[in-house]
Amino acid sequence: MTQGLLAKSTGETISQHTESCLAAARTLLASLPLEEQLVRRLEADVLFAVAIHDLGKAATGFQSMLRGEKKDWSGKRHEVLSAGFGATLPGMSPPVLLAVLTHHKSLPGDGVTASGIGCLPLEQLPLRDEVSPIWMEMAREWQGNADLLFKEWERIFAVWGRDGFSSVPFELACLSLDPAWLNRSTGKKGQRSVIAFDDRLHASLVRGLTVASDHLGSAHLVPRRIPDLKLFNVLKSEPRPFQTKAAQINGSAILRAPTGSGKTEAALLWAQQNQHPHGRLFYVLPYTASINAMYRRLGPGHPSDEPGVFGSENVGLLHSRASAALYTMMEAMDDRCSRLDHQKNAKALTSLAHEMWFPIRICTPHQILRFMLRGKGWEAMLAEFPRACIIFDEVHAYDPRIVGLILATAKLVAKWDGNLLFVSATLPDFLAKLIREALGEIPIIVPDARRQGDREVLDRKRHSLEVRGGTLMDSLEAILPMAESSPSTLIVCNHVPTAQNLFDRLHSRFGDDCVLLHSRFNQQDRNLIEAKLVSPLPKVFVATQVVEVSLDVDFCQAFLEPAPIDALVQRMGRVNRTAERDPAKVVLFTEQSGGYRIYCKCAGQSHEDECRVRRSIEELQEIRNPISENDLVDVANRVYSGGYVGADRQAFDEGLNHPDLADFERRLLAGAHQDWVEQVIESTDGTVEVLPKCRVEEYEARIREGLWIEANALLVPVRVPSLHWLRPKLNTSSDPWIIDAEYSKLRGLQL
Repeated sequence: MTQGLLAKSTGETISQHTESCLAAARTLLASLPLEEQLVRRLEADVLFAVAIHDLGKAATGFQSMLRGEKKDWSGKRHEVLSAGFGATLPGMSPPVLLAVLTHHKSLPGDGVTASGIGCLPLEQLPLRDEVSPIWMEMAREWQGNADLLFKEWERIFAVWGRDGFSSVPFELACLSLDPAWLNRSTGKKGQRSVIAFDDRLHASLVRGLTVASDHLGSAHLVPRRIPDLKLFNVLKSEPRPFQTKAAQINGSAILRAPTGSGKTEAALLWAQQNQHPHGRLFYVLPYTASINAMYRRLGPGHPSDEPGVFGSENVGLLHSRASAALYTMMEAMDDRCSRLDHQKNAKALTSLAHEMWFPIRICTPHQILRFMLRGKGWEAMLAEFPRACIIFDEVHAYDPRIVGLILATAKLVAKWDGNLLFVSATLPDFLAKLIREALGEIPIIVPDARRQGDREVLDRKRHSLEVRGGTLMDSLEAILPMAESSPSTLIVCNHVPTAQNLFDRLHSRFGDDCVLLHSRFNQQDRNLIEAKLVSPLPKVFVATQVVEVSLDVDFCQAFLEPAPIDALVQRMGRVNRTAERDPAKVVLFTEQSGGYRIYCKCAGQSHEDECRVRRSIEELQEIRNPISENDLVDVANRVYSGGYVGADRQAFDEGLNHPDLADFERRLLAGAHQDWVEQVIESTDGTVEVLPKCRVEEYEARIREGLWIEANALLVPVRVPSLHWLRPKLNTSSDPWIIDAEYSKLRGLQL
């Protein structure tokens, strides 16, 4: 039998757990990028909260549950008892009491904006003279273990060491809190009306650091110190002039440079220059595929290449499918561990990326917005975003509302002395103007044609473009001999059915030297397909827009369906990527196969010829071959010269003026999060995952083995707008949903 009172069912005692949490808290506090005076104030309150946060677990009923003698404690909350004890201690402040009270649950529900299992039960709280029978019952259970608790307290105090607390009476008291602290309403008696912003902000910081210390202490992890980014080697060769300029900029900036010119290195040099002491780095990208590639580049590296820039110990991966991505990388890099061990390690690293652990994180903008819009765990940003460096890469790729939210976030981070860098190969002037309206006249870094190293980049002519009338399918017979005579050919379609139909016809001619990739493959098969995209490349590669996202490939020629200029630049960037060959042939068709115009949804525009796709084609027809990088930037500027209009402008303005960001101080509520944020953030990619009926047995077999990541790798993403016509094929009563449709490793899901 374990001696002492338990904090965990593993046998860990309250004092042992608290000691681990205090160690984590001290390291976290030492790594904050905040003013020394604020850190000292936080240190006093956070260590106080951590020292007492789990003392309520001493209650006899809770101990019986931990020892397996009963299943639960009838919904009673141990943190209420911890706060009741804290209320008796000298020097107890409202932020400490609130942090202890809410370190698992949020403020009591109001029946309107929040209610249910995520909220503290109001009936259990001892509010001044309003003590309920259930509180009296909890108090008796706690007092029943007072002698044992005193011994735990002696051990905790020896580690904490705060004067005046070595001998305290083990009593409980009503919560000495202004009732407004627990009132989440927006009325005159609510927290946001009664409690000053600085006090709410401090209380939120104390809560965030207390929760982080509890989580890391539970995992027996003491976070590492924040490294100096300048200690790492970013460049493998002499810097180009624009990279040198990026390394000399102090403060926020915009970086526009061609694909393959060294943008990432320039961005990292900027981060090295702008890192504050203990400052974090967030590298933000729009797509999970590009995030995974950047994580490998900055973190663990690739098994067949050099180590990553900063090492896996410093870099975290943060997106909705991070566990699966990490599992796949581990399987490829280390065959010494079992699949179950890889799965356990992938899950642990994913959890750490959500904590205050990794000093560098690679993530989607939605993970940043999850914090800014006060999703669960949002308080961590108050300790990590001040004085941080945030790089928004491929910023042109976001929809107008996300751009608005990003700029509203940037304004707040800038107020907290953070620095921001916006990076793009084809950033239109109107978007640069919007960024500068939000952040002031920040510098724009571009390659300088007057400097040798930069001129080489700007003068590169990688492509010779032909704009051809009709559709890709109309010209298939003409394409075949060109594909026969070329070492590698890229064909990009706008729709999955078009790509599948084209693949069928080409596969019959080229066999296994013809490969298909689109969004309706499961992750397992997609990984296998992407593994084929190495030298030598397949003779013919048929793809949809997925090829635009971080595939490091270099084809000899391409045939493209129509798209906006920024998408076309990404597609063309996969052809003659390093410009080591003569300009490569690229054929752009003026019409797409299939009726649904995936891009032609120009808000506020009434004529097809005003569509950005049409304008992109018209502008490209006017430039001379071979095409330079500057030509493409100029085309992008002309296509997007009008900026956001109509519904696009409305969506941008809604994001930019989101009340939780624009009115941050007035709307900040300590001790609570907004439940709706999780759902909104997770649904922004517009897909749901389904299981093809033909893979059910394989899925269930993997689940029985405990390989849930490998099981989920069999799920196929389907766009939400498609669900209305897929309903007859879907069994939505199962988990996951099962779709009655064919699936093959070569063609993917066939709808």
